[in-house]
Amino acid sequence: GGGGGGAAGDGEGRLEWEADISNRTFTPEGVFVVLEDGKFNVERARLLDKSRRQLSIDAQGRTSKFNEYTDTDVTLSSTDCLWIIAFRLPVRSTVSGGGGRRSYKFSWHAGNATNTSSRHAGYVVERLRYLRQTLQIWYIGWLGIEIPEEDQEAVKETLAKQFQCVPVFLSAEQGEDLESFCGQILRPMFHFVVPSTPHMCHAFNQHDDDDPTPSSLPGGAHETLSQWQQYNQVNNDLASALVERYNEGDFVWVVDIELLMVPAAVAARCPGANIGFVFNTPFPSSDIYRMLPARKEVLRSLLCADLIVFHCFTYARHLLTSCSRLLGIEYHSMRAGLAQLTFRGHAVHIRPSHVGMDSEAFLAKLAADNEHQRFALEWKTLFKDRHVVLGYDDLEPMSGIVLLLEAVKSLVRLFPSILGRLVVVVVAVPLVDAHGRHLHTAYQEQVEGEVSKLNAQHPGLVLFYQRRMAFSERTALFRSADMLVNSAVRHGLNLVPLEFVLCAAEKKGGVVVSEFLGCSRVLPGAIRSNPWRDEDLGRAIYKLLVQEEREKGFWHRLQEEFCRNNTVFKWALDSLLDMKKLRETALRETPDRRLEDRRSSCRVGIAKVPHSELSEKTLRLPAVYAAYNAAETRLIIVDIDLLLRPILHPDKTLEGAPMSKQEILKCLANIASYTGNFLFLLSSNSADEIRNWFPNMADLDKLGLAAEDGFCYKWPGSPFGRWDTRMPVSTAWKDVAVGLMQQYTQRTNGSWIEDDKVSSVTWHFERANADFGALQGKELQSHLSELLSHFPVRISLSKNLVRVRHLGVTKGALVQHIINHYNSRGGGGFFLALGGE
Repeated sequence: GGGGGGAAGDGEGRLEWEADISNRTFTPEGVFVVLEDGKFNVERARLLDKSRRQLSIDAQGRTSKFNEYTDTDVTLSSTDCLWIIAFRLPVRSTVSGGGGRRSYKFSWHAGNATNTSSRHAGYVVERLRYLRQTLQIWYIGWLGIEIPEEDQEAVKETLAKQFQCVPVFLSAEQGEDLESFCGQILRPMFHFVVPSTPHMCHAFNQHDDDDPTPSSLPGGAHETLSQWQQYNQVNNDLASALVERYNEGDFVWVVDIELLMVPAAVAARCPGANIGFVFNTPFPSSDIYRMLPARKEVLRSLLCADLIVFHCFTYARHLLTSCSRLLGIEYHSMRAGLAQLTFRGHAVHIRPSHVGMDSEAFLAKLAADNEHQRFALEWKTLFKDRHVVLGYDDLEPMSGIVLLLEAVKSLVRLFPSILGRLVVVVVAVPLVDAHGRHLHTAYQEQVEGEVSKLNAQHPGLVLFYQRRMAFSERTALFRSADMLVNSAVRHGLNLVPLEFVLCAAEKKGGVVVSEFLGCSRVLPGAIRSNPWRDEDLGRAIYKLLVQEEREKGFWHRLQEEFCRNNTVFKWALDSLLDMKKLRETALRETPDRRLEDRRSSCRVGIAKVPHSELSEKTLRLPAVYAAYNAAETRLIIVDIDLLLRPILHPDKTLEGAPMSKQEILKCLANIASYTGNFLFLLSSNSADEIRNWFPNMADLDKLGLAAEDGFCYKWPGSPFGRWDTRMPVSTAWKDVAVGLMQQYTQRTNGSWIEDDKVSSVTWHFERANADFGALQGKELQSHLSELLSHFPVRISLSKNLVRVRHLGVTKGALVQHIINHYNSRGGGGFFLALGGE
């Protein structure tokens, strides 16, 4: 075109000429050259402009119109109240004086790292107090010291007035016992380490008679309690402190593995409580978790919560798998990233969401720090323009400091030219117990030995510090480092990488993290590595050292943006809004019931608490009794398999002792003997098996019985030996089905075939590995469907079995036949059916 101008079509055949060519580019693509005109670039920019999109975005930046699991609109206000139950209150206690003139001083404190919890978990709990601008926040927990009884009332009043904290007064021995139990049993196991057998046995069994730790009982008697029982006592004490102060509608947050049994204790006494549980630790795989003797008790307690929060989905998946394998509870996914499972009519939601820092307060403190420059100059003088690789973590085996040192060996072996231009700074924060004694001394000696070897081979390569650095010194070190390397073996919550990112604005320092760290998947651009592969970790360090400045700046900008936007407050508010929204949605979707009844029905605890499930299909016993008494004739159909299952399989009983067979027989005989009652019992088992269950039952002929899912049956009043069949059955398909099932049985350990029935054949895999059994079950169902497609059979796959039965033979079909039979003879005034199909 004239003057080198370009032309653009308007969609109607006309051309639009442009004289300005300053924004026009030619791009070679293979054998073509593509001309990009500035007008088209402007149009593309307009289409990609996010501000022009018509999305419903709320104050938290969520597109609630499209991405939320419900359209219920909720907000938090000053009338809402959150109770945070943590084993340790985020308060430092100072005691002065003695005798009867003791004085106490308290101050906010996030807490130090101990053998049971990390300083990062304490930091998160302490920061939540700044949400008091939005809603009321109260803490419940132990002060960490023993308070004499005469001082407890004054201490309680001071903490309530000045800190909105409710102290639970435990003896020093109780606190030490719980920390010992968590440190020796729970914490290692939840970090995928199996405790030694003696420790495990002693922790969950009552002590021997000669054990010197008795527990006083009324009447002067004594009983020695196991560590598990003492753990439950402390959990109950903290739950009791909440129950005394709880008001309907309050939020309850329970924090970490020290308080695993608190949700059950709260739910038993406050059925309508909206409970959240926060895991700051990992959750082990089901293969490790099932070694815990109290595995089911812990799971049932956790499932009394409304929302369980993890910092990454990996650990949430482990919980869901454990629920499936140990309790038989399956989950399904929801919109907005939640998972839901139902425990005794109560909906439990799982939320994977990593917590952040209070970045605004951290940066403000960093800007106002007067000591920072002095420490920065000291570090600069020490490092002398060398590349600084920093490792900063607790001095414990889970931190993987030895693995970091092994990676440094591989680094200098693979890239020897870097020697002289590199210094590795390792800061290990010692852990102490309740008495101030250092923990993990053997590991400390191992780390010191590895550092000495490295420095003997390469003098000055490693600088090793064993102390917890103050804020000024630590942040100055972070600003001086070129990268942070985390080699954790297993960590649930570690905020050091986020703190490093906020300090590294000048050098654009990068992050190398262990893939077993909770935040490894949330930091954009962080290099993930397996610390057990020392060469791979060494190469990851070198890759970051030689990374281009442009790439460093790009990733650091994304990492800093993440840390600034994903704060501890946003994480907490989002979780609370989810809890409130889920509760309001559950109440809204339960019509025609009184509000207070609906609120109390939102909780089912371990204890037998009167409740009603959130379902309109639930039978209302008063209505059943009224209809029963008003009717002259009554037809009652019961699936006897449901009654006998707890007797035949006591290991699957959820709680309490099942009814004995004699009690069941007595109840059935009473119902059948009442004038006007017609009682029909259904079963999947054969007629001979039914007879063996009730060998001595009087008046068995008065019952209606159905065997093999309704294939054969007898009417009430007919003799036991007189059985009718609903249809003729062809068994030509059974040889084909059994032959194929035998092949799968040989390849699936724990599976077996049930082929003693006329109308069906069943392949059971409940004793096989759960995942492999389910996989084989699906394959067998598909294979049978192909081979038996021309036979009159139905192939069904349930949780633990694959069943092939003749078409039309079901309990449901027989129930319909029974109803039609009685309706043709005048019907009945009352009909009740209890079954599982």
